[in-house]
Amino acid sequence: MTPHPRPTHRPPDDGRSPEQLVAAGVLRRHADPSPHPALGHSPIAYVATALWTELTALAIAPSAAEATATALLHTLADQAVDAALAPGNERAPRDDLYVTDPAHIGPHRRAVWFHRSGPHGPITAAFAP
Repeated sequence: MTPHPRPTHRPPDDGRSPEQLVAAGVLRRHADPSPHPALGHSPIAYVATALWTELTALAIAPSAAEATATALLHTLADQAVDAALAPGNERAPRDDLYVTDPAHIGPHRRAVWFHRSGPHGPITAAFAP
């Protein structure tokens, strides 16, 4: 297993709420409210449209796209670790950013970030910038 990438910055904040980003097509609401132990027992509330598109494209059949993407997102969440535990990142806030090792999602190896917006706020899954 390769070491988790050390985040050097947070996702850019453009000042819009998650619901405004949903309306703009940047995010989509995630319909599965299951808590994820690796994410501090929080559910994933939003998924970046770019990530969701890549996950659904991995489905064998179009009718399985949503189920495939949800299962893959669960697998990614299960492998995520708190970014504050990465060497050199000890001063980062705990439980606000979880990262995965880069994996082949679509044509490129990419890490996925699970970012919590605010204390006990919703988690958004997206490709690392």
